[in-house]
Order: sequence, then C-alpha cells, then structure tokens
Amino acid sequence: MADRLTQLQDAVNQQSENFCNSIGVLQQFSKPTFFPEFDKSSSKSPTAQTQSSEDFAQLFATLIARTAKDIDVLIDSLPNEESTPELQVFSNCSSI
Repeated sequence: MADRLTQLQDAVNQQSENFCNSIGVLQQFSKPTFFPEFDKSSSKSPTAQTQSSEDFAQLFATLIARTAKDIDVLIDSLPNEESTPELQVFSNCSSI
C-alpha cells in the first residue's frame, strides 16, 4: 500500500483526469453556435448519441464529488506541523 502523500497525489491526478474528461464531454455534446458572418452553408448531419449528455453530466459530477471527498480525507489524515516525529510514528502505527 502506498503512503498517504502518494495516495494524495494519485487522487489529485485522478481529479485532473475527471476535469479533463468532463470538459471533453462538454465539447462533444455542446450545440454549435453559428455566427452569420462566418456561415459557410455547411450541412452537418447530427450524429447519433448513444448516451445522453445528462447521463455524462451526472457521471462526472459524481466522480468529481467523490474524488474531492477522498482528497479531503487524505489531507485530513496528514500530520500537522506541530506533530513531533514520535507522535507521527505512533499515528502511523495505530492506523495500520
């Protein structure tokens, strides 16, 4: 099992992936905005969506909230600045 700092770094990395993926889904399912001066009369056929954008929004909202809670728990489990090395060792032994 990894130490708490490694777990925290993994959780932060996971959260950044969640944000990047949610932005990608927003870009994929957003409706295009047309500007009259840039209209090129292109006819794009709408693509079939296998899963609605609301389902993706709910999924990523859940993932982001869950990962944020995990990050908070990991931060709270880190020793504070006033902890002596002996107290930190005792804390690590008691959590195992």
